[in-house]
Amino acid sequence: MKIGFIGFGEAAYHISSGLQTEEVERIHTFDINVDHPSFGSKIKERAEELNIVLEGTLKDLISHSDVIICATSAKFALSIAKEAVPFLTEDKIYVDINATSPMVKEEIEQIVSSKCRYFVDGAVVESIPNYKHKVPILVSGKGASEFIEVGKCLGMNLTRINDKPGSASAIKMSRSIFMKGFTMLLLETLSLSNKYDVAPLIMESLNQSITGKYLEVTANNLLNRTAIHAERRVTELEEVIKTLEEANVNSLMSQATKEKLSYLVQLELNKFFNYEQPQNYADVVAAINSIEK
Repeated sequence: MKIGFIGFGEAAYHISSGLQTEEVERIHTFDINVDHPSFGSKIKERAEELNIVLEGTLKDLISHSDVIICATSAKFALSIAKEAVPFLTEDKIYVDINATSPMVKEEIEQIVSSKCRYFVDGAVVESIPNYKHKVPILVSGKGASEFIEVGKCLGMNLTRINDKPGSASAIKMSRSIFMKGFTMLLLETLSLSNKYDVAPLIMESLNQSITGKYLEVTANNLLNRTAIHAERRVTELEEVIKTLEEANVNSLMSQATKEKLSYLVQLELNKFFNYEQPQNYADVVAAINSIEK
């Protein structure tokens, strides 16, 4: 099995270094930056280190590879698919692991499927340098099952979601909302608590609130109460923002939280539940979705 990477940046390099321990026949790559004054030398150095074949054109890469993995950048994923499609054949497996929106993956699938049966929407959900080729990757699309069969032979950690392109990326995007947002909320929280020398106490308190229960229990507690008490929490956030500003701490995340709560007030979500607290977080989410239609 010959693997080809479009782009030989961090992701392709670390996955390739792991694949070298498996029964991969050959790894090829094509990177448009190979002659770049800053990046080119690093690409060549790493390719030589791993005995990777540096192809001169995208056409050569595709013709010499059974599985083509696009690992460049989200902003280039669509344009690269358009460039690649003239060289694809029916038997190739085209995998895009860039962190794009589900809609972009759907568009790529439409482009690729004109020449190739096997498109895979891949979503990497852990740090590639830590796991290398065994990094957990969610896959969807018509080529997901075929890619998983290849992955089994190469020791890869692939999980099939379904045949719909974009599903894997939708999971990654949804997860990113929480993980990136939570990180920034944590930063804002600790910035203020540090000003008052209470950061250790805050960490202990949050540990009990967040990690002391299953996430589903926490979601039920937080979202269900918010559905009824959004208006009161807008007022509370106004006081939070004042506190942050007086402490000279950037309040961007708290301001956004206030705006989101104000939006729930405008939706009159509490009326949807007849002013009674819902029992399940899923009911809250479904209610918002139905109102927004």
